[in-house]
Amino acid sequence: MASRLLASFLSMCTAANAYHLSDRPMLKYGTAWKKEATADLVEKAVKAGFRHIDTACQPRHYNEAGVGDGWVAAARSLNLDRRDVWIQSKFSGLNAHDPDKVPYDVDAPLEERVRQSLEKSLENLKTDYLDSWIMHGPEDNWDDHWKVWRTMESAVDEGKVLQLGIANFYRLEDVQWAYEHARIKPKVVQNRFYADSGHDVEIRAFCKDHDIEYQSFWTLTANPDAYRHDAALELAKQKGLSPEGLFYAFCMALGISPLDGTKSEEHMKEDIALMNRIRSGEQIFANKEELSIIGNALGTTEWDVEDEL
Repeated sequence: MASRLLASFLSMCTAANAYHLSDRPMLKYGTAWKKEATADLVEKAVKAGFRHIDTACQPRHYNEAGVGDGWVAAARSLNLDRRDVWIQSKFSGLNAHDPDKVPYDVDAPLEERVRQSLEKSLENLKTDYLDSWIMHGPEDNWDDHWKVWRTMESAVDEGKVLQLGIANFYRLEDVQWAYEHARIKPKVVQNRFYADSGHDVEIRAFCKDHDIEYQSFWTLTANPDAYRHDAALELAKQKGLSPEGLFYAFCMALGISPLDGTKSEEHMKEDIALMNRIRSGEQIFANKEELSIIGNALGTTEWDVEDEL
């Protein structure tokens, strides 16, 4: 299994310095918690080379309109078309919002709230379609889940959304049920990547088997011990990477697409340089022993780096 997974990763690398929007795994620019700086940071991220942007119609944590302003400003400067940028947003349920900042009519039926959220996202993001639309978290019961999901499916039918996904689903059986009973299957699972969930080993295996992109958030924040110990620091130095860059490379070697929320223009450029090295065919990790330097330090008994690699 080790050689098969590593070979699969290498097969995704191209011989060119460019990469396609459909390539994965892929660093995606995460826009949570950026508030009034959102537009400027998104513009800088796109100019640095990011082409995948993640946001949500959730004013509590995201300035979605700022994302729209940022990518449009960068696109004008770089002469990019809408199809050159991949934009992902989310529908967030009522409990995920501050009561005075809900982006839809709280008294409307659930299905209508979903439709209103999408229309607000399209308005905020200055686009007539989303590349990816995610259900931000589970509803309180499966009946409501399917009300949300069926409405999201109708948006795909209408051409307003190209694919769907789910986020914050941490039980394998829930991911399986959501997948098996969906007419339009989820193409994304976006979860916090941390020890409390065993780093989603089983869920990620399910994603791999069903051609679902696993996107990670809280990737660096939750795992500093995995890339700041002496052996990892030495390996990062050997590879010409920052410790954080080495951990992103490790995650992508496992097939994970991390959300990269850096506010540093320098780090943006470093992270895109890492993407270009990977897409050019460079093998960042020479063997599974080097990969294990990171994997064995993740600090959970549920992690088995040999099975992963």
